Amino acid sequence: MQQCRRCNVKVEGNKSRCPLCQGELRGKAEPDVFPQMPETRFGSDFLIKLISFIAISSAVICIATDYMLNDKLSWSVISLAGILCAWLTTTVGITYRKRILKNITWQLFLITALAVIWDRFTGWRGWSLDFVLPCACIVSMLSIFIIAKVLKMKYGEYILYLIIGGFYGVLPLLCLLGGMIHITYPSVICTGTSVIIIAALFLFKGKSTTDEIERRFHL
Repeated sequence: MQQCRRCNVKVEGNKSRCPLCQGELRGKAEPDVFPQMPETRFGSDFLIKLISFIAISSAVICIATDYMLNDKLSWSVISLAGILCAWLTTTVGITYRKRILKNITWQLFLITALAVIWDRFTGWRGWSLDFVLPCACIVSMLSIFIIAKVLKMKYGEYILYLIIGGFYGVLPLLCLLGGMIHITYPSVICTGTSVIIIAALFLFKGKSTTDEIERRFHL
C-alpha cells in the first residue's frame, strides 16, 4: 500500500499523487478496486445530433438547389418528406440500439405508419396495405423469434414483443375484411402466421405468457 510522506496517510489503489496534499507517494501501488471502464467515443446523444445535422444540411441543400433551378419549390418538398422519414427511423434505431427487440417493434410501427402516409399523399395505390404492412409484420415476428433464440434470451425477455407483433399481424385481416386490400396473399399469410404464433404461445406456454403479461401491465 502507498503512503504519503507529508500527510503520513495510507492511500489505497494506484494513485500518482496524494489526494490530500498532492505530494509524492511511496510504497507499492495496488490495483484499483473498481476496474477502469472504457469511455464510449460516440454516444447516443452525439449520433442523434450528427444525424440531425446531416438531415438539416441535406434539407437546406435540396431547397436551395430546387429554388435556384426552378425559381420555386417543386421536387424539394418530396425530398424533405424523405429526409424526415429517414431521420425518424434512424433516430429510433439509435435510441434503442442496445434493446434490439424493442427497436424492431418500434420500427414496425413507424415504418408501416410512414408507408400509409406516403401512400395516402401520393395518390393511394394501396401498396402500403397490400405489401408493406403484412410483410413488415412477418419479418418483425420472425426476426424477434430468431434473435431471441440466437442470443439465448429468457422467455420473459422476448415474449411481450412477440405477442405485440402477433396481434399487430392480425391488422391486415381487418383491412381485408374492410375491403381495403386488393392483393390478398400477403395479408392472408401474415394473418395465418400471427394466429399460429399466438396460439402456440398460449397453448404451450400459457402460464408463463399470462404471468408475464400480468407482470408487465401490473394486472
